[in-house]
Amino acid sequence: MTENIGSEFTFDEGRIGDILERSYRNPPIVEALCEVYFSGASWDEALPERFFEEVKQEFPKKEERPKHKAEITLGESGAATTEVQTLPSVFQFVNEEEHRIIQVSDNLLVVNQLQPYCHFEEWEEQFYKALDIYMKLTSPDKIERIGLRYINRFEIPISPEKPIFMADYFAIYPTVPQSLGKIHGPFLVRMQVPQNDDRHTLLIVFGTEVVPQPTEVVPQPTEGKQAFMLDIYDIASLDIEPDERELSTEIKLAHENVVKTFEDSLTNPLRELLGVEEKT
Repeated sequence: MTENIGSEFTFDEGRIGDILERSYRNPPIVEALCEVYFSGASWDEALPERFFEEVKQEFPKKEERPKHKAEITLGESGAATTEVQTLPSVFQFVNEEEHRIIQVSDNLLVVNQLQPYCHFEEWEEQFYKALDIYMKLTSPDKIERIGLRYINRFEIPISPEKPIFMADYFAIYPTVPQSLGKIHGPFLVRMQVPQNDDRHTLLIVFGTEVVPQPTEVVPQPTEGKQAFMLDIYDIASLDIEPDERELSTEIKLAHENVVKTFEDSLTNPLRELLGVEEKT
C-alpha cells in the first residue's frame, strides 16, 4: 500500500530552463525509442529487403510484424459490422545482443534502445544512420511528426510496517481526499503537458506496475518492493522538409524535455536508490 500527503494531483515544475542530466549506477530505463512519421515516402514490397542489406552487419535478425486496422460501424438498425483492413507490415531488424531494434514501415522509422541502457548520444548515432538509409531509399516529401519516449521502472522498498509515502520518492503522484484516508492501492494517472515550443507536447503516464496477462513476460518485482512505471513521451507535430539538421534540433529539444521531466519527477531519496554517479 502507498500513502500520500496532499489534496490534488501534483507535479513539481522545478527548475525551468535548467536541464540537468544525471547518470545512475542503476538506471531505471526499460526502453527508449525515437520515431519519425513521414509523408510521401516511396514504399514498396522490395524496400524492407533493400533496407536490410544496408544494416544486416549490425542488425542480422529480421522479423515481419503484420498490421491490421479494425473499423466498427453501426447501421441504422443498430447492428454492428466490423471491417478489418490490412496495413503495411512493420519490419524489425535486431542486433545480436537484442538490445537495439530498427523498425521500418510505410512512412515510419523507429529506433528502440532496450536494457542495458546506454547514453542517449550512443544510440542517437544509430538513429541517424538508420534515418540516412531510410531517406535515401524512400525519398519522403515531409517529416510530419516525431516522438521520443522513455519508459522507466522503479522498485521502492515496502513492508507492512513501512508503507511508501509517495512524496518521499516522487514529485508527481495522485492524491485522494482527506476523508478517504491517506492509504490507497494500485493507480494509474495520465496527463498532457504543452511545452514552450507549441509543436511539442509531453504525455506523462505514471502508476503502479500493471499486473501481467498470462501471455506477457514482464520483470517481476523483488520481494519486499513495489514497482512503479513512469512513461515520458515527447510528441512534436512538425510538417517540415526532410532536413536532418532541422530534425536534429527538434530531437534535441525533445530529449531536453524528457530529461527535465524525468529529473523533476524524482526526489533525492529516490536518486539515492538509483545511485547517482559522480562526474569526473
